[in-house]
Amino acid sequence: MKPAADKIAALLQSPEEEVLINLLNRAQQCRRENIGNTVYLRGLIEFSNYCDLNCLYCGLRKNNYQISRYHLTLEQVVDIARQAYQNGFHSLALQSGQVNTSAEFRFILDAVKAIKDFSSQEVNGSLGITLSVGELSYQQYKTLWEAGAHRYLLRIETSDPVLFNRIHPSGQRFSKRLECLDSLKDIGYQVGTGVMIGLPGQTYESLAEDLLFFEERDIDMLGMGPYIIHPGTPLAKIDEYYINDPYITTLKMMALARLLMPDINMVASTALQTIHPAGLTMGLKAGANIVMPVLTPGENRSDYSIYANKVYKDLQKISQEIEQSGNRLALWQWGDSRHYYRRLNLPYPDQSSLLSHEVAD
Repeated sequence: MKPAADKIAALLQSPEEEVLINLLNRAQQCRRENIGNTVYLRGLIEFSNYCDLNCLYCGLRKNNYQISRYHLTLEQVVDIARQAYQNGFHSLALQSGQVNTSAEFRFILDAVKAIKDFSSQEVNGSLGITLSVGELSYQQYKTLWEAGAHRYLLRIETSDPVLFNRIHPSGQRFSKRLECLDSLKDIGYQVGTGVMIGLPGQTYESLAEDLLFFEERDIDMLGMGPYIIHPGTPLAKIDEYYINDPYITTLKMMALARLLMPDINMVASTALQTIHPAGLTMGLKAGANIVMPVLTPGENRSDYSIYANKVYKDLQKISQEIEQSGNRLALWQWGDSRHYYRRLNLPYPDQSSLLSHEVAD
């Protein structure tokens, strides 16, 4: 392991409260100096819980017959997008399980086109679109890019190939995940990835290498959260834990990520908010600048069960927590990754012409 990784692992493993406090303070200062104290929204539409894969940790896995499967219609997705726009969202994230059929790809493509079509006619400009629909071909990624999607989140879950193989069935390959990340970057997407923290078999040394992996791959966006058990998965039966406190360790991972990569976009994940009631506030202290309120219809939310007992907060509650943490919620702004523009040597878009509102108390 590299000397830098040794130092990172020691910080992650340290039980001293002063270590956590120092990391949070430094991360918060780093974020303010590099990207300010503005928090951006990504309205999350979980449009389908069908999945062809059998990841050992995920409640959406194909062989989980205990959940009710659903798939929103194109009209439902567009209606949610319209309502989100009216409420001040300027970016959406479309997420689902991975289904490798031409019909499903066509649905995703039509959804991207329909959202861009209606929103481009609005006074505040078109909605930004992040996709998180798994491993696709280079041409499929390119087609979605040309339709208007411009960010893509494909979590690696762990950068350790051995651990990756332990939490995925044999048909899924670590090399394929890397190939997809390379394809997305080559096409021009703002590329996001991330890991779960506290997996069975995961070590502090492995987490340290994850951070260096993100830095080496020059990512634009990061989404990390604590591993939360889903009782209907094979991984729930494995009791081999080395991470003492996934919540605190996640905060340290976020703070270290902000210090290593000062200008990326980083999410305060729903999993972090689920595992602890102060998860959003602490995630912002750890350097996060993105929040993803769930816009999935209420009748479907419990069935999008990647993990158990997900917590949901409405925009008003999220706004209050953001403001109380000393940050500012920006509406009708894309909030693109500054790192993306810097690595491409492009000027960051001037948003002075975009409306920026704060949600009223």
